[in-house]
This record gives sequence, structure tokens and C-alpha cells, in this order.
Amino acid sequence: MRHHCRSIGVLIAFLLLGAHAAEGQKKQLQIVYTVELADPATQQFHVTTIIRNIDQPKLDLSLPVWAPGWYTIENYAKNLLRFRITDASGKQLPHTMSRKQTWSVGTRGINEIHVDYDYRAMVLALNQAKITKDFAFFTGVELFLQPEGHRDEPSEVRFSIPTGWKIVTALKETNDPLIFSAPNYDVLVDAPVELGNFDVTRFEVEGKPHYFVATPAAAFSKQKSENFIQMLTKIATAEGAIFGGLPYEKYVYFYFFAPAESNASGGLEHLNSFVSFSSPGGTAQPEQLVGGAAHEFFHLWNVKRIRPAEMWPYDYSRENETLLLWVSEGFTNYYGIVGQLRAGLLTPDAFVQRAALAANSIENTPVRNYISPAEASISTWIGYDTPVAFGISYYTQGQNIAALLDLSIRQDTNGRSSLDDVMRALYNDHYKKGRGFTTEDMIQIVNRLTNRDYHEFYRKYVFSTEVPDYDRIWGYAGYKVEKRTQQLSLFGFTIRNAGGVLTVAQVDANSSASKAGVQIDDVLLKVNGSPLQAVQLNSFAGKAITLTVRRGSNEIDLPITVGVRNIENYSFASVPQPSELQLRIREGWLKH
Repeated sequence: MRHHCRSIGVLIAFLLLGAHAAEGQKKQLQIVYTVELADPATQQFHVTTIIRNIDQPKLDLSLPVWAPGWYTIENYAKNLLRFRITDASGKQLPHTMSRKQTWSVGTRGINEIHVDYDYRAMVLALNQAKITKDFAFFTGVELFLQPEGHRDEPSEVRFSIPTGWKIVTALKETNDPLIFSAPNYDVLVDAPVELGNFDVTRFEVEGKPHYFVATPAAAFSKQKSENFIQMLTKIATAEGAIFGGLPYEKYVYFYFFAPAESNASGGLEHLNSFVSFSSPGGTAQPEQLVGGAAHEFFHLWNVKRIRPAEMWPYDYSRENETLLLWVSEGFTNYYGIVGQLRAGLLTPDAFVQRAALAANSIENTPVRNYISPAEASISTWIGYDTPVAFGISYYTQGQNIAALLDLSIRQDTNGRSSLDDVMRALYNDHYKKGRGFTTEDMIQIVNRLTNRDYHEFYRKYVFSTEVPDYDRIWGYAGYKVEKRTQQLSLFGFTIRNAGGVLTVAQVDANSSASKAGVQIDDVLLKVNGSPLQAVQLNSFAGKAITLTVRRGSNEIDLPITVGVRNIENYSFASVPQPSELQLRIREGWLKH
């Protein structure tokens, strides 16, 4: 009788499970986005979102306020025009804004809604959209609404574009060249799209298609493209080997050989692609681009998949503060250089020199005595792409810590383990299991590998501002620290580089620059009549010079007496007689 009751219970549970599964299947939305570009001269996309199979009394629709990887609030809804919601018959439905970028619509008894609006696309930048007469560019965070509560449901994207234009995107292709698909909302909005006329070169790595996209067309020569693709192939192979292969079906490299039209310049990672702004194609060289490419490519693991718990999943409606960007960006800086070393694009001596430069940068920044890497990480939202009064780069802080941690792990395991093992564990034990990681998670991985407690290491170098014991830690690989005093030119302003154009971003009070009349937004042109690119700025310490700037439409000569700043220059030299263990650690560290 007990067995019979149990059988009935199992049957009831099975039927209930089936009913819930059927209910879940019934409630899965069918989501189709259409992006139409009828007239590029308007600089507006027309976006339509059709949502079917609605079975709920109210549906919220939200648009992101920021682009993951670029830590600024942009409020993309500011670019929307003529927003409206209708039912399948075209009847307009009333809706309300429940948050600044969220619209609520009553859907009781309504199975299908259509949302349409125009999106103004006038800024070419990493986190913005732009339409020109020759091409159009956007990323999904800017254009696509999320039906809240249905984040994991698939969608389809259709395009209507001018005759003769082509499409390139990391979204999954279908049998129709104008239709693409995404398995969920996060994949959908993390895929840049370019439409129009540009150069596309297809190549394969590990049997998977990769696309090098150069804009404008003919900006980057065929020979340069071929050379660069060879480098990209080596980088992808070397970095992929750390994790056992490449975790995507295809990859797209978007390169704009033109200045960005906002502070969002440089490079920005995406799930299966990255976007980069470079100097004009006539002056850009593959050797100059490969460092940035190695950094952005490693991001497809670190931060796109291996992600801090505070950003798992992303909250697109607000800032996502985390103490761990020193890992997300700093370790990516480090592995960008490791990738070049292992790809044969950087010599071991050059690799050691890069590590020394990172230490130099940190130890000669007074801010390092006040702001820890963890604090720098969480405060990035204050001024990610704009100057702050007192700040330090967690990119460089994290890069420096990565080298120290890598050497320490190699020392504590007699060369058997390295930082590679930490990254693999984060990838396999966290990303592959659908979760982010915390600082404690990371410490436990290191402790497990080394059989030592690394809490003190993190306390000193991550959460406080203690100066690392470089002699001891670099000594693990048989290096000693050498220091010499160097004089640097102190102009008293900071600059931003937008596609090779150097513009004054901030002028320090009572500095040489402020006394000379340098102003924010001045474009730096010449020193003593010579183009800026032809001079070494550090050669002018303590000297009187003439700085030529462009202010508006005028060129202005500004006499300026350059200040002097003394720094300690770190370098790392081999000890005279390294031990067998030191040599083994060095060989493993510098293997290429």
C-alpha cells in the first residue's frame, strides 16, 4: 500500500511538472526586432519590436543606461523619438514610464504588441551609435528593449538597409542574410553591428571564422591587413591555449581608422568581438595595433565570461560597482602582454621591461599612497573617461599585481602552477557554472594551488596601499631591482588621445601650463615649431619652450617654462648566479 501511494505521488508530481513545463513553454515570448535604415541622411534608425505569446497582465520594457565595459551612464533613451506601443491591429496602447528608461504597458487579454520608435545616431564612439552616408554602426544596448522577466528568451533581428550595403555582426547568422538571431538578451545587446561600405577580411583560427573589419573602406592597405591578420591569428591561438580553445562560433574585429567623436575612444570588448579606434589608416601600423588587440581579445574570457559576482548578471539600469576591476582590466593588461610573448610577438626581455614599466607607473604616482586597487575599481564610475582630481589606474595596478601574484604562485608550487591555473579555475568553476566570482573565491583558488594562505597578500596589495616587496618577489625568478633617478617634464596638464589628436583634458592649478594660459580642449600641435610627434616631451624638463595649440579655429603660441619632476626608475636585472629553482621559474614565466 505504501508503494502504491508512493507511485500515485510520483505520478501526481510528474503531471504537475508536465503542467508547469507546458505553462513555461506557453509563456515563452516570441521576440522580433527590426532595424530599418531608409535614408542615412536622417541619421535615424527606425526600430520595431514585435512581442508575441504574451500571457501576463502587464509587461515592462526597458532600455539599458550603459554599455558593459565602458563604465559611464549614458541614458540611451535620450536618443529616442516618436516612441509608441500598439496591439497587433495597430491600436495604440497607453503606457507609463515607471523608471527613466522603463515603460509599462497593460497587456491583460493582449497576446501581441508592437513597439516602434526612431533612434538618433549621431556620435561615432565605442558606446554610441552613428549613421553616415557610407556606413552605420551601433551596439544592441543602444537600440533594443528588454521585455523584463524574459531575459533568457531568444530573439530575432531583421534588417532593412540601403541597396548595396552589407552587414557584419557577431550575432548568429541564418539562411537569410538580413536576419540574425540571439539566444538571449545579454548576447543580443553585446553584439556590435556595422552596416554599409567597409573592408571585411575573413580568416580562420582553429577552424572558426574571424572577420577583420576596417572602416572607412580602403583606409588600411591590403598588405597591412594581411600582416595584422597574421598577428591576430597568433594572439588568438596563444590566448585560447590557456583555456583549451576558443569559446565562440565566430569573432569580429571592428576597427575605425578615424577619431572617436566622444571620450569613448580606444577599445571596447564584447562577447565575441571588440571595437577599436585607431589613428588614420595611412599612419597606423600593425605593430602599433597588436598590443591593444591582445588586451581586448583576452577580455572575451576575463570580464565577458569570468566576471565579478556584482556584475552577474549585468544590471543594465544602473551602475554596477565592484571591487574587482583591478582583476577584470588589470589582469587583462597583463595577459595582453603575456599573449604577445607566447605568440612570439614580444621578446622575453621586452616582456620583463613591460612589467618594470607597470611597477614604475604605480610607484611614481603619489596617489598610490591613498587609493588601493580595490578602491580604484569601485570608484571608476566617478570618472571612467573623464579626468578626476585625484585618481590612479586600476588597469596598471592590476597588471602589476598580476605579475607579482604569478611569480608568487610559481615560487610556492616550485614552478608547477601559475596564474594561468587561477584563470582556468575561475573559468571552469564559475563561468561554466553560471556564476560570478568574489575576492574570497579567488583567494581560495590560490590557496588551494599553493597550500598557503594568500589573505595577507590581498590585504597588503589589493585592499591597502603597501609597497610590494619587489626584491623578494622578483627574486623568485632570479631578478633584482635596480633604481635610478630620472627627471621628467612637468607640464601641468593631462591629455586625452582621440585617434591621434591630443587634446588638453585638465589643467592643474598654479602649474606651468596654467601660468602659460593653456586651456581645457586646446589641441596640442607643436613644440618650438616642431610637430608634437617629432619631439620627446621629457627632454624639456626645466626648459623654456613655445607650445603651439589650436583653440577653436586659431593657432596660438604659448611660452611655457616646463617644470621638473624627479622619479625613481625601476628596472629588473638578473642576479649574477640564479639558483636552479629561480631559473626554472624564470623559464616557465618567460616561455614563448
